[in-house]
Amino acid sequence: MDQACFAAYAQIVQQAFGIQLPPEKKALLESRLFKLFQHEDERLPASCRTATGFLTWLRQDTTGRARKLLSEAITTHHTYFLREEDHFWYFRDVVLPWIAQAAARTQDVRTWCAACSTGEEAYTLAMLLTEYFSLRGAGWETSLLATDLSEEVIAQAARGIYAADAVAALPEHWQCAYFHPRRDGQRQAVEALRQSIVFRPFNLLTHVFPFRKPFHVIFCRNVMIYFDRETRTELVRKFYDWLVPGGYLFVGHAETVDCEMAPFLYVQPSVYRKPVDAAHTAVPAAGHASLAAARAGVQGSPRTPMSPGGALPRYTVGPRKGASGQTVRNGRTHSIRLIVMGASTGGTEALAAVLTQLVPPLPPIVIVQHIPPGFSELFARRLDRDCRLTAHTAREGEYLAPDHIYIAPGDRHVRVRRLGDRICLSVQEGPLVNGHCPSVDVLFQSVADQRLATDSLGVLLTGMGDDGARGLLAMRQGGARTLGQDEATSVVYGMPRAAWEAGAVERQLPLPAVAAAIAALCARGPGAER
Repeated sequence: MDQACFAAYAQIVQQAFGIQLPPEKKALLESRLFKLFQHEDERLPASCRTATGFLTWLRQDTTGRARKLLSEAITTHHTYFLREEDHFWYFRDVVLPWIAQAAARTQDVRTWCAACSTGEEAYTLAMLLTEYFSLRGAGWETSLLATDLSEEVIAQAARGIYAADAVAALPEHWQCAYFHPRRDGQRQAVEALRQSIVFRPFNLLTHVFPFRKPFHVIFCRNVMIYFDRETRTELVRKFYDWLVPGGYLFVGHAETVDCEMAPFLYVQPSVYRKPVDAAHTAVPAAGHASLAAARAGVQGSPRTPMSPGGALPRYTVGPRKGASGQTVRNGRTHSIRLIVMGASTGGTEALAAVLTQLVPPLPPIVIVQHIPPGFSELFARRLDRDCRLTAHTAREGEYLAPDHIYIAPGDRHVRVRRLGDRICLSVQEGPLVNGHCPSVDVLFQSVADQRLATDSLGVLLTGMGDDGARGLLAMRQGGARTLGQDEATSVVYGMPRAAWEAGAVERQLPLPAVAAAIAALCARGPGAER
């Protein structure tokens, strides 16, 4: 490729994509075009498989095919899970609590991952959103939009398939809850997580952004370094316009935003904020002229229905945590000191499914499972063998210890007792309660009676009847966090239904999501141990 040919390519790339190709990038462009010519036999006419031939096609093509192939060839898609991870912890600990307050009336959370590449950043944000908002009550909706210039990498991101060692960089409970193994040894994001993200090809140089509403957060990391100053200035101004007052912009660690480009406030390196008292910017509406472009660019999906008027699709997704990872309720901060769980029909398998996903450190877990005498010991041994926590049957007067599971014997009621700063167990014979001994209600009620509810988490899983509903209600009224299994995944939707209808359950979840919710509430989220 001679210098004149390179200069012509550089001009086209600059005008079409805003990407600079200085003279020292000539060898890189030659290498990328060579790979394109080698691997695109079907899409490339034979006459276009040289630098000059492809350049001629670029200038003459009116279909956009040539430009699309060039964009695929020149863009770089190097990324990985938790890249520049401090951004994600700031997003979790500072930005999400602010959004929860700012969007309290509409409960509409809007996040844009503007250069998502193969999807690792988008899935990380989606997991944080899921864990934060899924426990704040019904009605919260989020719209996580993920865009990239390359259609090829967008398709790859939407599939959510990654090498096992790439996923291994994530916290263990995320690996278990959000990714499943494939026969080829790779890991794939679970369907619910994939459905929570709208992946679309989109050129950031688009003159009019086709969105209906501004965003609370925009991530655009490690892409503006390829743009010239004029392009960066225009893009930063657009980002400013498309943020709500108080909204955040995250850029790459190697990037800076000149606050003279737009009146952003500097928060910390690579994090900027639109002033809270800024006027709502009159962003250009998608409107009549750009509606077709909007639908073709970033809106709609065969698998994700559109909201009326072309708005981004919404999905329900998270618990509020303070900066230390503790739960926050009514302005007060509480750490979870105790987990109590109850189950009946189908419960042994449901409990095993949840407990085998949990990773230390965790508070002590006390469990009542309706089970005949003698079988409780076998169940405890099974859990001790299969879990990362230590499991055994509960014993009278035993003090509770972290990372331990205590299973109620099949013919004894189990209660918790507060002794100073410690918690111990009472394991006693007694009359049937709700037709059962042990009874879930007895355990849950003891948490409320001992004034331990504010520091406790109650979980009610599948089972027949209504045992546990009243005790769980007492716990919730005392300030506890409470979870219940949903109908779709329950073997018998009796106990969880009774608790839900009584108002005892803060959040209903499918069984595969329960372990991640427990871990999130117990400050086991990523970054908690920093």
